[in-house]
Amino acid sequence: MMRVDWQPALVLHKRAYRETSLQLELLTRDHGIIGLIAKGVSSARNHILRAQLQPLQHIKVSYQLRSELGVLNQSEALPPPVRLVGERLMAGLYLNELILKLCPRQDADTALYAMLLEARDGLSGASDLAWLVRRFERDLIGHLGYATPWSFSASDREIQAESSYRMHVDLGLLPCGSDDPAGIPGDELIAFNSDRMPGRAALMRLRGWLHAVIAQHAGKSPPRSWQIIGDLSRQRITE
Repeated sequence: MMRVDWQPALVLHKRAYRETSLQLELLTRDHGIIGLIAKGVSSARNHILRAQLQPLQHIKVSYQLRSELGVLNQSEALPPPVRLVGERLMAGLYLNELILKLCPRQDADTALYAMLLEARDGLSGASDLAWLVRRFERDLIGHLGYATPWSFSASDREIQAESSYRMHVDLGLLPCGSDDPAGIPGDELIAFNSDRMPGRAALMRLRGWLHAVIAQHAGKSPPRSWQIIGDLSRQRITE
């Protein structure tokens, strides 16, 4: 059994456990993804603690860990709290789901922790939402070693600003005609690779490219958030 005191963590997911407890999934700074049981927090007198344990909150925790599942002993909120609603909340839950689907458990990864913390802070600010999510997807799959090299084509040639490219999920970036509906201009790819926001059309195509890579590594089913966000988008269109 391992005891850890006051470890910074981000709440990835929570669900009810028995009558008055919660089962939590946390991304800790120094110990990676862990599962904890928070006993008794669903009782009426523990509303402050329940608020601390909502997804995307930044906390510090003391816990005891036995193999895959441990017990929460104490927690405290770390400022500032975030209060996300609507699309920004859905985006944050999607980023959490990506980490749970793609990343190994109990594998120390301070870079991953910093990545999610930065994205969370961006969600609570004025960052462009589509760009924030595409950046996180790009950086996460690159961090895990899954990414297509965005600065070189499949033939190992540097991306040319005046050319256009389409992505093959196994081969990488392939040159294509400028009229190819699946293509992206080279200058937009250069911007994306340089961490500059490309145009809206390029962001939409990059979404499909990144999702194709994620789907390859997400196991038997794609992230559930894709369906939920898609259903909400279709509902807005038909309203």
